[in-house]
Amino acid sequence: MTAIVEVAVALPIAGLYHYRVPARLAAQGGVGARVLVPFGTRQVSGVIVRAPAEAPAPERVLDIVDVVGDDAVPPEVVALCLWIADYYLAAPGEALRAAAPAGSQVSAGEVVAATDAGRAAARGDGGALPPRQRDLLMAIAARPVLRSKLPRGKVADLEALVAHGLAIVGRERTAAKTRPRTARQAALVGELEPLRTAHARAPRRLAILDALAAGPRTTTELADAIPGAAGAIRELVKAGAVAIATVELAPHVAAVASMQSAVVPPTLTAEQDAAMLAITAALDAKTFTAFLVHGITGSGKTEIYLHAIAQVLTRGQTAIVLVPEISLTPQLASRFRARFGDRVAVLHSGLSDRERQDEWLRLRRGQARIALGARSAIFAPVSDLGIVVVDEEHDGSFKQDEGVRYHGRDVALVRAQRAGAVCLLGSATPSLESFAAAKAGRYQLLTLRNRATARPLPEVLLIDLKRYMPDGEAMLSAPLAAALAETFAAGDQAIIFLNRRGFATFVLCEACGHAFRCPHCAVSLTYHQHADRLLCHYCGFGQRVPEVCPACSCRGKIARKGLGTEKVAAALAEKFPEARVARLDRDVATGNKIEAVLGRVARREVDLLVGTQMVTKGHDFPGVTLVGVLCADTGLSLPDFRAAERTFQLLTQVAGRAGRGDRPGRVIIQTYKPEEPAVALAAHHDYLGFYEAEAVNRAERRYPPSGRVVAIRVDGPDPAAVATTAERLAQLATVAAAREVDLEVLGPAPSPLARLRGRSRWQLWLRGTDRAALRRVVKSVAAAEIASGVRVSVDVDPVSAL
Repeated sequence: MTAIVEVAVALPIAGLYHYRVPARLAAQGGVGARVLVPFGTRQVSGVIVRAPAEAPAPERVLDIVDVVGDDAVPPEVVALCLWIADYYLAAPGEALRAAAPAGSQVSAGEVVAATDAGRAAARGDGGALPPRQRDLLMAIAARPVLRSKLPRGKVADLEALVAHGLAIVGRERTAAKTRPRTARQAALVGELEPLRTAHARAPRRLAILDALAAGPRTTTELADAIPGAAGAIRELVKAGAVAIATVELAPHVAAVASMQSAVVPPTLTAEQDAAMLAITAALDAKTFTAFLVHGITGSGKTEIYLHAIAQVLTRGQTAIVLVPEISLTPQLASRFRARFGDRVAVLHSGLSDRERQDEWLRLRRGQARIALGARSAIFAPVSDLGIVVVDEEHDGSFKQDEGVRYHGRDVALVRAQRAGAVCLLGSATPSLESFAAAKAGRYQLLTLRNRATARPLPEVLLIDLKRYMPDGEAMLSAPLAAALAETFAAGDQAIIFLNRRGFATFVLCEACGHAFRCPHCAVSLTYHQHADRLLCHYCGFGQRVPEVCPACSCRGKIARKGLGTEKVAAALAEKFPEARVARLDRDVATGNKIEAVLGRVARREVDLLVGTQMVTKGHDFPGVTLVGVLCADTGLSLPDFRAAERTFQLLTQVAGRAGRGDRPGRVIIQTYKPEEPAVALAAHHDYLGFYEAEAVNRAERRYPPSGRVVAIRVDGPDPAAVATTAERLAQLATVAAAREVDLEVLGPAPSPLARLRGRSRWQLWLRGTDRAALRRVVKSVAAAEIASGVRVSVDVDPVSAL
């Protein structure tokens, strides 16, 4: 009987599609198989997700073209992706794209090429053909082109060329960017001694035969070990003494910067031990349990993760560890590798596609048992999952902001639940949603109130910038400048935090006031001194700083205003010439530069680290005794209901980098609003006080955790079409909401960032307490016809209003 399956195609298209598994692929065509299927005039990648409940007649269904790769996506990951597609109202194929090995996508399309006769006619200038056909023939004779790239007006000309035998339409498959590594391997054919006798007078051949006596070896290995091996191997193959085969090589282990040598696990504190007793009981029960590990900075949450994972490994199970972004991965990966060796596979965007595929294969084949990485590591192809850890669970970077807008923390909970595994959410500043869930009993709360080193939390001093005027270049108040000098004199390290990168955050003409803004986005251009260019941090647009103002033609009046981490680092290096200054922000977060900077700090080769929020997250540098925050207020005024929460979290987290070693730490926070609760409570390390106050504010407006929200975003190149579409969707939503209870439509309105990458942006928000009611309204809106060029996206549980 012919099998019919449902396939999720790797396109932003809703729904699943039926295909027939041909007999030749029956053994490979199970759930999770990565396949190539016909789709319109193309062939595209997809994943088999299930057998349909009601299959159409086989004769009405197209065949799967091929199975791509030997390693299928695990069925439990396929099911997880289907849940993601349903909950976040996304295309299932797009969700599954994140679960497939990096660079493994393939496709195929119709290709138009000249025949031998066509190429001969082209060499003769195709003079007998009509001009349009001649031009097309000359083009395809020079280089085949995809049929889909031909203008519609060329279709008749193509058909004429095909009819005359001058052109042919074929199908061409694009190769995957990355495929498993292969090598040519040599092996003996027959017994060694007779072969040695037959080639006794050829020393190189004898050396090859002796090398292969212990087993097959790659030709590269033989060439490296034996001079002139290539020719000797050819002779042995001709003589039938050696056979050559192409074999797949074992995946390479991704390199991790060594920031910590192997250590004996430390003895747990009483609080850590109590937490481990609860986690061990949950592991013994073999049922899903979610824990919120709320521990102050430096309380040893990571050591709890390591102990719990060690238990999971002894039980023969696997683990997934999520960190918020790439800046945290090197240090944590080094610590995990020091404890668990090559059983740790690292998955993050800083690796090449080849490296990520190798790590994926190591996990899929059981060669690695721990997947550690950023958001997408939740799709790691591990089996028998025992524990999922989400470190810094409050961090907004766990939310995907394009494509499938899933939240890595929430998906981690679902994956653990489906596997009957334990899920640990850890943070010194839990999200309000997670802490509310713990208070409601949905998560078990594990509290660590003391630092693991018995060192108290650092003393925090608030500096009111209305009283202490900072200097213009480094934005240092007198107390912070004095504290830095004392820190360097004592041989200690310091961190300066400013959540703006670049050298000057805006550039203008002092003669007429003209400001340089991105032509594609509603933002100012930032001046970057290292590149001597104005850059847009959203779309990447760049230009040189002109000498003459384009608005008033004045020369020499272009001024670089504001400051970012680049200017601050330069000013501090000039102010403290004896200090070794380094910077950590998105401008240096490429390749292995993050590891290099963090490694230098860990080795005490840096005295002062200047950075954006990348310096706030989880780093453990015992030599840092001073943290300075240049301006605590930069995020408070953003039009976002989470602005206060983010400010509190950032300040608390960056303050926690101080005093983690043997010497006490201190924190100096410069602010224009010292009375603001997010600032004042962070200075007192008072998470509970902040939670209680902010939860009341949220409840009054029915924002999470008291309510639920969905954002519907509309964007497109035509501002009028975008605005009209947003208004129409808002009307539809209002009508649908009227049929529900306690559901509110907010907007539509232009987004705070009203233009991005050349597209105007509007949004409307749905707010209520009933998730099912919200879904019904969203689906009614999503069913509306949308004008050409306008894009509508749905963001379930958004974390940003920008």
